[in-house]
Amino acid sequence: MITNFPNRATLNPGGLSAFYFIPYYLVAEIPQLIKGAVASALVLKPGYNFLKGYASSDSLKFAERAIKSPNGTCYNQELRGTYPGDSDEVQELFAELELLGNQFFVVFEDMLGRKRLAGYAGALEFEASFDSENKRYAFSFSGDTLEKAPIYPFPLVF
Repeated sequence: MITNFPNRATLNPGGLSAFYFIPYYLVAEIPQLIKGAVASALVLKPGYNFLKGYASSDSLKFAERAIKSPNGTCYNQELRGTYPGDSDEVQELFAELELLGNQFFVVFEDMLGRKRLAGYAGALEFEASFDSENKRYAFSFSGDTLEKAPIYPFPLVF
């Protein structure tokens, strides 16, 4: 049922503070959605945890855009940021993340600690590009999903 917009929060700072990711194939069970939130935490395969990402201050952003078609609505999701510096370690990691077929769930957190799960009902792919002038990588996790990124009110193990 369509209703009025909810009252805005008293404190609502913009921006994101952190993100965590896990390859899709390491998730054993994906929970149901209830009113825009996941009903329970993702169940990971034994021995695996979320991996912690890093982005330069103020560079981490999430965007979600509805795409309508005769087959229904899907959502283009993108979490992007920049990673400072360059090393063989980061080159190797980013190359592995970019391998064809690697898809991810990404949990991102806002400045108040509220989390959402990107990649629900359609996992995200990683890509990065290096800029030698600024000596940093621009990276993103992006893809089309069948559901909006739901609220993820559960603690993460990483």
